[in-house]
Amino acid sequence: MGERMTPRLTIAIPTVNRAGLLGRAIESALAQTSPDIEIIVSDNGSTDETPAVIERYAGRGLRTFRHPSTMPAAKHGQFLIEQAHGEFFVGLSDDDFLEPEFAAEVLALFDRHPELSFVHTGCAVHYEDCQVPAVVGPAVETGASFLAAHYAGRREVCWCACVTCVRDLLELGPQPEDCIIGDMFYWTKLAFRGPVGCIPRVLSHYVLLRSQNDNMSHGTPPVVWARESRLLATEVIEASRRAGADTDYLSRLQTDCRRHIGRSTANQFVWTRLRGASRAQAWNWIAGCLPYLSWNPTVLSRLVAALVLPRETLRRLLLSGAARLAGARGTRET
Repeated sequence: MGERMTPRLTIAIPTVNRAGLLGRAIESALAQTSPDIEIIVSDNGSTDETPAVIERYAGRGLRTFRHPSTMPAAKHGQFLIEQAHGEFFVGLSDDDFLEPEFAAEVLALFDRHPELSFVHTGCAVHYEDCQVPAVVGPAVETGASFLAAHYAGRREVCWCACVTCVRDLLELGPQPEDCIIGDMFYWTKLAFRGPVGCIPRVLSHYVLLRSQNDNMSHGTPPVVWARESRLLATEVIEASRRAGADTDYLSRLQTDCRRHIGRSTANQFVWTRLRGASRAQAWNWIAGCLPYLSWNPTVLSRLVAALVLPRETLRRLLLSGAARLAGARGTRET
């Protein structure tokens, strides 16, 4: 990998109790073709074999940290940002991984367009054995265009595919400890700082669903998710208004935000059921979520499935839908 006093990209890997997966994330960071990187691995109080996994990489140039107890995810994320020596930062969850060219291609795009607020790459979203290519945008677009496209469902950005300036992250300050949608907390603000860059190739892998289904956000009650989604959307709308967006843009953005919140909330019913919530719990959440739901066929079908179907049937239905979506979007080069 080579050592530099000032690396350009910090790849930060937070981990807790995923000894069986952590090695893949570390190996993907070590395999980067660019020498201008540093790798941080921070064990957030694991009680499994994670320390032994990290020890296997002693002497490979990693900077490692071990915390005696598990701190909130937002606090751990801020710790990693503050430890970064690089100009740029990417957070790589311990169950996700990168393609070898990730760092080189992202840094090259920043070199061509230093005005970019952040860069995201194509990403394969994993539903067990099925990989769905995320929806990407042009090489460079305005922050307003990116935000409008995101809420309209035409951009999908995963945390492990998003590279930001460390300086900007530090200026924005820590996300609230009760913030669940941490990646959106940052990039919905960063998009107002300059244009957004994109590399359409699949250069990262986000594991959305595994057999264990221990994705942290999947355990968030839908009403909590809905409230935070609306808060973020409201902040984007108000910031767009202050930035001088015209009436037509704001009207479309408000409509798309409502639809996005409805879809996202319905999805959260599915995820919490797959995480272990009972049908009775899901029914109890409905009343609190009514103000956030948009009543269209997509939302209704997902809600009905989450409220009525047995968990294994719901899982099979989700995987079948992911397979159809993967086929519709085609296979991108990895």
